[in-house]
Amino acid sequence: MRTVELQEIGEIIRKVRKQRGLRLEDLADDNISPATISNVERGVPHVSMDKAMYLLDKLKIETRQIPHLLMEEENELKRIQLKLESIESLWRFKQYDKALQKIKDLSLDDAHPFAATAAYLQGKCLIDKGKPKQAERALYNAIKLANQHAYNRETNVEAASFCELSICAYNENNLDTALQFTNSALGAFHDNGERQHLRYALLRNKAVFLDKLGNVNAGMRVIEEVWDSLDKTENVDTRITFHWLRSEFLRKTGEINEAFKYAKQGLALAVANNHSKYIFDFWTILGCLHTAQSELDKAESCFDTALSGKDTLSDQRTLSITFAKLGVLYIHQQKYPEAKEAITQAVQHAKKQNDLSQLTYALMVMGDLLKKNEEVKEAIQYYQRALELAQKHALKRREYKLLLKLAECWHPIDEKEFQKCMMNIYQVKKELKDKEGDFFDEMD
Repeated sequence: MRTVELQEIGEIIRKVRKQRGLRLEDLADDNISPATISNVERGVPHVSMDKAMYLLDKLKIETRQIPHLLMEEENELKRIQLKLESIESLWRFKQYDKALQKIKDLSLDDAHPFAATAAYLQGKCLIDKGKPKQAERALYNAIKLANQHAYNRETNVEAASFCELSICAYNENNLDTALQFTNSALGAFHDNGERQHLRYALLRNKAVFLDKLGNVNAGMRVIEEVWDSLDKTENVDTRITFHWLRSEFLRKTGEINEAFKYAKQGLALAVANNHSKYIFDFWTILGCLHTAQSELDKAESCFDTALSGKDTLSDQRTLSITFAKLGVLYIHQQKYPEAKEAITQAVQHAKKQNDLSQLTYALMVMGDLLKKNEEVKEAIQYYQRALELAQKHALKRREYKLLLKLAECWHPIDEKEFQKCMMNIYQVKKELKDKEGDFFDEMD
């Protein structure tokens, strides 16, 4: 018989055993252990069909009954699958409590083929309810259950659960951990399985995390890997995000003209689909690109256009970077009071959103402004605060830049602190080279 038939027969055995109130141990004997019975019920491929037939005989299930029992089981699975699809829609409607209650009402035991899916949906709801620790427990459970039942090999529930864990880690500013979970998700993903959209979402998330970590080389490799097949994903948000990422990585490597090309393509795509967030993001990056070309009036117009839409944003995490980049522009224009106001806004928004990557950048830019105004001691304080955050959250490239800025500040006033910075710069640069290969200092 095929593996799928073994899975179905295993489900029949499990269901009949449970209906009769029998434990695995009650069904075991000298010929078959509780562990083997569990493997049969879960459809583990290496279990022989002889063991399944032995259990059918022990349970007095006749061969002629099997087609009828299979049909009953198939109908039951379809009923539960419909309920799980309904629960996922409730999650999309933001009806988290109702969805969680329905998961509880299903009361699926761990051996059920849909138990992993139920745990995964539970984790998604708990993330959006702001309960990350409970969500993580549910998602770890989903991964464990996905590996216990052969049915889950093609559902990609394991990969989806790792994806949600990566989002938990990202929200907690653990970018390295978020990247590790994303790599685990990609490793668990089955190319011929369900949730095909997930692959593009995972590659998008990986590129975003690499951008936050400042690893442009690795980020560009992800973009190149997926670019030619982007039209295969129906998710417009994903396609727009990849345009944003490509323009951002090109900007950071100084390829400004190419960055303009993809930023304008992305803006057109965002406008066509009426995505306020992405329209905001692309006007921000266009402002950065014009700043890089010293087209300061054009840059100011771009930032002004972006910030005109700030009240339409449901997700305000990108506000900090826009205000910080506007502050950089004002420094170039020598509008120092305006720069201080914009950067102060950047710091406040980063704190409010608990985005420590953006907070380190905003603090660094404030240090740049103070240093420009020859307020060196005050600049050192901001650089030091940013450095401590970068070190705590493994933002190595940001740490490297901050150490350089601190060394410039200390050089004329304290030789000991200067030498300390230089030693730390050497150590961080060595760590980056060991981890990422050839190291180069891209634009912020």
